[in-house]
Amino acid sequence: MIPYINIHTHHLSKDNGVFLFNNRFGFDKDCYVDTFFSVGIHPWDSNLQISSTELEEIIQHPKCVAIGECGLDKVIEIDLGIQKKIFISQLELAVKYQKPVIIHCVKAFDELIEICKPYHMQITLIIHGFNKSGQLAKQLIDNGFYLSLNSAIFKKVEIDLSILPIEKIFLETDNYESLLIEDVYQKAAICFQIQEDELKAKIYTNFTALFNTNGR
Repeated sequence: MIPYINIHTHHLSKDNGVFLFNNRFGFDKDCYVDTFFSVGIHPWDSNLQISSTELEEIIQHPKCVAIGECGLDKVIEIDLGIQKKIFISQLELAVKYQKPVIIHCVKAFDELIEICKPYHMQITLIIHGFNKSGQLAKQLIDNGFYLSLNSAIFKKVEIDLSILPIEKIFLETDNYESLLIEDVYQKAAICFQIQEDELKAKIYTNFTALFNTNGR
């Protein structure tokens, strides 16, 4: 049976599927290693004194299959220049270890697109928690990004998700502890106008093509 893929969660999942647990390195430095996980310096933590050596050691753990979440956030008070420097350092680590990047971006998509231009041909870049406009979704996909959709986007009737290429899409529960990934897939299947089993198969194909999880 094809599993559900949950590309980003902050909670140990009870879902019937495969999930990536997010480790916010630099905040508490907890590292959950019994399942697939991502690890990265969140832009909210960009001004902390963080050991790049320690981060790199965790990135090399066999259960670490992605770097992030990391990125840019214009709403916070931390200088954007500092955020960019920390973000780029993690993009470079992603290139070095050939791991996808899970990206947090708030009101900084133009800057994000510009920074990531040199990296699209080298690594997979995934915008997590995407719930913005269809126009922005198309712009990001056209610039080489993948989108991991937040459940909130399925409530926006003005967005026609069926026009988006599913080969560029992932789904997630993010920080919603009570939300099951199965429920996200059910809503997504309706919006994409396909059967849920077909959606599961397509996203599972995306996952296996982009994440090195064989034998782990």
